[in-house]
Amino acid sequence: MIKFALQLNHAYCHQMRKLKQMCSTFISLTLITLLQQPVKADPISASRHTAIVNAVQTAQPAVVSVHVTTQVRRLRPYRLRDPFMEFFSPYHYLIPENSEHPSTGSGIIFNNAGYILTNDHVVGGPTRNKRKITISLPEPDGRVLEAKYIASDIGSDLAILQVTAESLPVAPLGDSDDILVGEWAVAIGNPFDLGPTVSIGVVSGLDRDFPQPQGEHYYRDMIQTDAAINPGNSGGPLVNADGHVIGINSFIYTGGDYSIGSIGIGFAIPINTAKQFLSEVQKHGQVRRAWSGIIALQNISQRLAKYLGLDSKEGALVARIAAGSPADEAGLESGDVIVAINGEKMRSGEEALGVLMSLRVDDECFLSVIRYGSPTLLMLQIAEWPQERQGW
Repeated sequence: MIKFALQLNHAYCHQMRKLKQMCSTFISLTLITLLQQPVKADPISASRHTAIVNAVQTAQPAVVSVHVTTQVRRLRPYRLRDPFMEFFSPYHYLIPENSEHPSTGSGIIFNNAGYILTNDHVVGGPTRNKRKITISLPEPDGRVLEAKYIASDIGSDLAILQVTAESLPVAPLGDSDDILVGEWAVAIGNPFDLGPTVSIGVVSGLDRDFPQPQGEHYYRDMIQTDAAINPGNSGGPLVNADGHVIGINSFIYTGGDYSIGSIGIGFAIPINTAKQFLSEVQKHGQVRRAWSGIIALQNISQRLAKYLGLDSKEGALVARIAAGSPADEAGLESGDVIVAINGEKMRSGEEALGVLMSLRVDDECFLSVIRYGSPTLLMLQIAEWPQERQGW
């Protein structure tokens, strides 16, 4: 019996050793298999990389901060401090002095040659004053480069700068004719000189026209967005969810004369308008100034409308045209009332002026006019501004 018990115990121990070895092998194989499998990403972390984030990563590296320092010569009042002389000449003298006027804005690098698109009001347009323009790229690049002024289109508030550097990031330009009201819109720029800043909204509206000029600029076919645009954003891009530039941020409604912040009503110049400007500069080295030969337009008052036999005050009265000008060759006469240009109704002289200012050299437009109570259709071809200026 004792011998049988010893044999049984030996067999039991042998089986336990085999089972232990098998368990050890199984655990080792399981650990190796688990280690070889890829680690699944955290779903919350993955959700952070949205289409908007991808759009910003596509466009933001090419968005630059623009710093302009203009030297302005001013006359400073100076009063004599000698009481005796002040008694006989109690007047201020004007002493010339130079002062520096700094301003900031944004811009977008749009090709590998270092050309930058921005607003004309950011750089101050063509000027005889000395100025220094520098641009800074966002981190991690961080380069600060001196920029050269190339050209402006004052009417449409666009300008081109150029920097010389290697490996510059470039933002893709989109198609502003392919925009949907309600789609995502991302404004990128340098508001209040804080540095690269992103704000998000939607395209609120299209084809917004402003009959009254904003300074020297005429804004037409503007893109409206509720993405926050503030001082310093001017010249920066408005991009879609693909990261393509669809507009150049230009100005905002602030809700009052003493408010400068965004209230969700901002406007951008369509990128296709900017492309026409770029094409003009590429072909001719500058923007050829368009000339229609119309010297003066005026609004129509109620009394004038009654005198001319018009049904309303809408339209622009042609007060004077230049002899031998495109307007003269088209058959336009003083006293004609322009009621539509290319089928678009004109409500005032300022609106008609803005439309004519937006035309390029060699463009053709159709003028619907009323002459002595009868409607007439004229074709006007825009020419280049003559050396001896006779009209706009």
